[in-house]
Amino acid sequence: MLIQQGGTLCAQDSIKAQPLRNGGLDYLVTYGAQDSMRFDLLHETVYLYDSAYVRYDQMEITAKYIVIDFAKNVISAKGDTNSAGEFITKAHFADAEQAFEANQLDYNYVTQKGRIVEVTTKQGDGYLITEVLKKDSANTIFLSKGQYTTCDLDHPHYAIRSNKMKVIPDDKIVTGPAYLELGGIPTPLAVPFGFFPNKKGRKSGILIPTYGESPAWGFFLRDGGYYWGVSDKLDFALRGDIYSRGSWGAKISSNYNVRYKYNGQVSAKYARNYNGDRELPTSSIVNGYSFRWTHRQDPKFNPSIRFNASVNVNSSEYNQYNSTIANDYLSNTFQSNVSWTKTWKFGYLTTNLSHSQNTVTNNVDIGFPSASFNVNRFYPFRNPDRAGKPKWWDKIGVSYSSEFKNSLSITDSLLSYQNFGRESFMNDTLKRGFRTGLRQQIPIATSFNVLKYYTLTPAITMNSVTQFKTIRKTWDPNLERVITDTVSGARASFDYNASLTLSTKFYGFYTINRSKYSKIRHVMTPAVSVVYMPDFTDPKYGFYQTVQTNSAGASQEYSIFEAGVYGASAAGRIGSIGMNLMNSWEGKLRPKDDSSGTTERRMLIDALNFGMNYNFMAEHFNWSVITAGLRMKLFKLFDFNTSFSADPYRISEEGTRIERFEWRTGKRLARLTTANVAIGTSLRPGGLTASTDRSSDRGTQAEVDMINANPAAYVDFNIPWSLNVQYNLSWSKFGLTPTVNQTMRVGGDVNVTPKWKVGFDSNYDFTRKEFAYTSLNVYRDLHCWEMQFNWIPFGFRQSYNLTISVKSAVLQDLKLTRKRDWYDFNSL
Repeated sequence: MLIQQGGTLCAQDSIKAQPLRNGGLDYLVTYGAQDSMRFDLLHETVYLYDSAYVRYDQMEITAKYIVIDFAKNVISAKGDTNSAGEFITKAHFADAEQAFEANQLDYNYVTQKGRIVEVTTKQGDGYLITEVLKKDSANTIFLSKGQYTTCDLDHPHYAIRSNKMKVIPDDKIVTGPAYLELGGIPTPLAVPFGFFPNKKGRKSGILIPTYGESPAWGFFLRDGGYYWGVSDKLDFALRGDIYSRGSWGAKISSNYNVRYKYNGQVSAKYARNYNGDRELPTSSIVNGYSFRWTHRQDPKFNPSIRFNASVNVNSSEYNQYNSTIANDYLSNTFQSNVSWTKTWKFGYLTTNLSHSQNTVTNNVDIGFPSASFNVNRFYPFRNPDRAGKPKWWDKIGVSYSSEFKNSLSITDSLLSYQNFGRESFMNDTLKRGFRTGLRQQIPIATSFNVLKYYTLTPAITMNSVTQFKTIRKTWDPNLERVITDTVSGARASFDYNASLTLSTKFYGFYTINRSKYSKIRHVMTPAVSVVYMPDFTDPKYGFYQTVQTNSAGASQEYSIFEAGVYGASAAGRIGSIGMNLMNSWEGKLRPKDDSSGTTERRMLIDALNFGMNYNFMAEHFNWSVITAGLRMKLFKLFDFNTSFSADPYRISEEGTRIERFEWRTGKRLARLTTANVAIGTSLRPGGLTASTDRSSDRGTQAEVDMINANPAAYVDFNIPWSLNVQYNLSWSKFGLTPTVNQTMRVGGDVNVTPKWKVGFDSNYDFTRKEFAYTSLNVYRDLHCWEMQFNWIPFGFRQSYNLTISVKSAVLQDLKLTRKRDWYDFNSL
């Protein structure tokens, strides 16, 4: 291997290279070849054959054949050709900023200018292919007869062609008049110039809207706007929708991320929809809004102080008219919570802002501010210096918890900016609507063994509730109705209860011959508990009062706290005995190979539980309902869950519960009142996973949005097929007429071919004898393109959406969309 220093060729191992300043090179030129090297000292030229390379500073050229002209500081490289003169390998050029593949190239390593023929270079997420490329000293690239594509094939499926292109590294790609070419065939889709971002990281720019026609709202432009990539930590996107019949919408969203500290997303949306012809009296205007905020703190960042937020506020109309996400439509309950927590060694303090909204009833419950303070369990009688066996009082543990709550219940239609400017709304609705209270609890408990095998757990719990609004009820003889007055001011109530629980475990082992199980273990956990609580409806406490309810003089007892944020205080004397029995069975499989000695254990029944209570201080209906539950896995395939409740008391011919036992008349222990059965499974090739209903297990809202916004990004062809089945049956009979609900949900997908995947999701209601939400999804992998088809064939959300688009985000607006939303079908 040789190097050049100044203008003289020298052996690399005989001279220590130093940069020259007066007419010399700043760096060493190193080169080599696998086959041979030929030196022309007269013309200061070196010829390199087979796997040749040249390095200068951060530049490297590799090729089949290289010529170095040291007199002109020019490197010429060429790929290998076959007998027909076709190139079978290419020359490679790379420096600190970019890389090329070309049939042949000429490059001046001093001026950093070059000319490259038949070149392919990667620029950001795309590729530039051109017949001739020139590079100047500023690394700006000029192309002649070039094409830009995100397809990585030698002959790309599509390209944007232009006779002139200019590439400014880490900035942009600019073209002259350009047109789209598909499969090597020119199309009439042309533009007078082209502009493609070429920056690393986030890029600001215009968001191209989608266009189309809606039978209900007219021609439209959707999701057009501007994206501003402020930095790697923050961005903003402003989008808008506009329809020819007057409807419009605006959306703003932002993502932020401070590494190792926190990250989150914020979005706000507003829409104004005109339904029907605006000139007709039957038309209507629907305004809707949506606000979402997710904030997540890194657990390792300041562990003693945590701040997290999950806000999801929607008007009942917004998702109905504007959402294209199935989960938004199927969900009718939205919840939010913003929390700040400070942790100490002895406890923690949490402050909350909460929100719960039901879009069916239009009710909104807001909790602000709310706070809770909790003290960890401590042992006041424990002496750490005491030697020997701990005393029983050493195990007495005490903890403390308190909660301050301020809540408001209101309909979502009242939460508008117009109302917040009205004095009557602020005084009457908000100030009088808020309910405030403080709840405190001190539990004291311990546990110790008795008779060696039994665990005895005595406990005392003291509760105190202070509420700042109470009620008084009076009978008005003139109006002949009960008048309820609200009294402002703090008023406290309290209650306490004592309990004693005795529990143990019994183990039974059964040996079975001629079975795959060599032994079965049965674990039985019985527990008996006694609970006592005085009657706090006694007039001496002042928590309950009596009011006349009719002109005949009938009276009714009521709690003065029943309208408070924590509701009525504890009522009724309790002196109950509770009995619970938990069971589980586990089998020990016989080894298939006696020589291995290894055994496998398998749960046969995960849980079989029974429970009931007897309140010996109650004046009526001393026995509670009997509850039972069973959870197990069937055939290693299905998760089976069932629960039952039965009432030992009869009902009258009018369907009213009466104090007469079923055993005395019907000779049965109890009357079945509720029964629930759930069976579910999830099948995958190579493994079976049983699964119960997961309709509510959807992750965070941000994750739901991501999956629904781009489902193709989550298509996994490595799983050839999947099937999810869930069956639910619920039965209840509290009066004379039973109520039955029976549903089944079936979903899954299958790889029809290595590039085709079909998915489906369908729900059937056996009670109504009709299908509920049903969808069909088709995905086709077109290499650098993709096709997605979503179809909801019937129902209120009947719609379809067909999109063929480029996969790369650089050209995400290069797509063809044909769709019809649910409101278009409903308007026909």
